[in-house]
Amino acid sequence: MKIHNQRKGNILALMCFLLPALFAVAAFTINLAYLQLSRTELMVATDAAARAGGRALSELQDVDDALEVARITAAMNTVSGESLIIDTDDNAGYVHFGLAQAADTSSRYSFTEYDIDEVRSGNIVANSLRITGNRVSGAGGAIQMPFPSFGLAEEVDVLSQSVAMQVDRDIALVLDRSGSMSWVDINWPSGYSPWNYDIYYEAYLAGVLDYDYYWGYYYASGYDSDSYQQWVWTEYYGEDELGPAPTTPWEDLVEAVGVFLDVLEDTIQTEQVSLSSYASTASTDLPLQTDYQNIIDELDTLSASGATAIGYGIQAGVPTLYDATYARPLAAKTVIVMTDGIHNTGTSPVTVTEDYIGQYDMTFHTITFSSGADQDLMQEVADIGGGMHYHANTSEELNEVFRQIANNLPTIITQ
Repeated sequence: MKIHNQRKGNILALMCFLLPALFAVAAFTINLAYLQLSRTELMVATDAAARAGGRALSELQDVDDALEVARITAAMNTVSGESLIIDTDDNAGYVHFGLAQAADTSSRYSFTEYDIDEVRSGNIVANSLRITGNRVSGAGGAIQMPFPSFGLAEEVDVLSQSVAMQVDRDIALVLDRSGSMSWVDINWPSGYSPWNYDIYYEAYLAGVLDYDYYWGYYYASGYDSDSYQQWVWTEYYGEDELGPAPTTPWEDLVEAVGVFLDVLEDTIQTEQVSLSSYASTASTDLPLQTDYQNIIDELDTLSASGATAIGYGIQAGVPTLYDATYARPLAAKTVIVMTDGIHNTGTSPVTVTEDYIGQYDMTFHTITFSSGADQDLMQEVADIGGGMHYHANTSEELNEVFRQIANNLPTIITQ
């Protein structure tokens, strides 16, 4: 009995020694896990702010808008239970704009900082945004440890840095050249008409009309009722008197593609563009390239007629993004599908898009032009393709849509 009591006393003494040690180890482990969690939260919040700011810089082309978006996005994320506050003041040193580019063939990227005033003024174009997120003493507050003095300081400073850059793109333009793209709605103002013999004679002298003694006046080669009326509007009466002549949707589209290519010319990134078009059937008109004038020249050779086979158009355009002769493995793949009407022949564009998205990593943007276009269908295609659907009713709105897409550069985190 005496020996048994002695053992009980020894165990009690051992427990008195071990319990504080176990508690210290547990406290240290909890502190370490909490610190790691806080670092992860800070990294996620900083990445989110950089990505959002970089996307805003791409779409809005404005430094202050990008700073504001980055600040708001950071504040929507918590680190150790508190919103991440990023000081976006120019002198704070936590946000920088610059040039990110591949440093070597292993896909590492370097970042060269630019003077923010030069970027803001437009003298220098930045393609990336670097943000330093922090929870340090005097700047957001250091991380408070749950169990102070157990292996870690009572407060620990944590920092995270993230660079978001806009990446190169390979772009497949898939354009509608169905018959409705050639229609023009010409409403003559009161007091004006193209249908009189004085105008016929002037058109004959200009080569717009031909004349036969038996048949009278008829349209010259290359002209029809619409193009004749456009000539009367602009050349006989004059745009100074009537304003710009009504144009066909195809003419509006060619102008909008020109706006799109002009914006691409001004970006730091290198965008390759292919051209495909569709009506009752589809064609791959040009492979990926950076000579945008070729695209404009090719559009001038195309004409609008036939049905609307949107699915065939997508099938003609997507393979250009994976043609080993021209496509770049690291470039983001973007498909832009435009229509002014309703899919009415061939394979469903929804089915085609689903098939491609199941095989490849790409983004589909869709554009509908005019009130007669099937916006619901093209919205569905964009949703499947992870992109945006845009609608335009006028040529000015179509220009703006293409301008937005050109500026909507994909953004990746490189650091």
